[in-house]
Amino acid sequence: MKKIFFLIFLCIFTLGFSQKKKKTKSKAIVEKETAIIYTESDAEATAEARVVAGFLKQNPGHAKTDYFKKKLIQMIMANNSPEAKPTIKAVSEDKIRQMVLDNNKLNNAKTIAAASTGSAKTENALGGSKKSSGASEQNKRTAAMLTHLFNNDPTDKEAYINIKNRSKCRLIVKINGKKYYNLDVPANGQNFLLVEKGEYVLTTMVCDAKYSSLKKINKDIEIELNLSE
Repeated sequence: MKKIFFLIFLCIFTLGFSQKKKKTKSKAIVEKETAIIYTESDAEATAEARVVAGFLKQNPGHAKTDYFKKKLIQMIMANNSPEAKPTIKAVSEDKIRQMVLDNNKLNNAKTIAAASTGSAKTENALGGSKKSSGASEQNKRTAAMLTHLFNNDPTDKEAYINIKNRSKCRLIVKINGKKYYNLDVPANGQNFLLVEKGEYVLTTMVCDAKYSSLKKINKDIEIELNLSE
């Protein structure tokens, strides 16, 4: 009888120990923080205007400057109506900066016009208006980013954070400091945000693992998050 009780106790102890051991094997978060550097291959392969603009700013004397300026203008104008698209010619950085500002004003005007007529639209039209508003917000965000990238003023009070998510889980990154921001980053994707320079606490859940880090943001940075194997 004692042997039976001993065997039962031994089985329970072994099971409890194995479960505890499994819990300690939870994956850790792997973080990689770098200054943002754009390469020619990045600018060539990207579909994002901010990457091309960043490459042009970091490599002003590059042999393919005119080519990438043309590509940048095509990206900036892609969301405007067909009649608004210009003939693409080589232009200076000042001209590109002005086009970014003009594009931002155009998007603001579209948003105001949509808001003033929104109450008179049908349900289907309202659905289309919401999509248009979302696209307009994205355009404004991109325009603000391009303006920032072409701003050579050392007293610029903004910097941007690019979050690369290498995990299979969507991230909602909370950025708390002078101001509060939320950044939605898709699984195996990336997203960016302009913030005021300063100290921020970044928190999120990478799948089931908690991430929290204090960052002093005084320049554009990229943070890559993943889970250890």
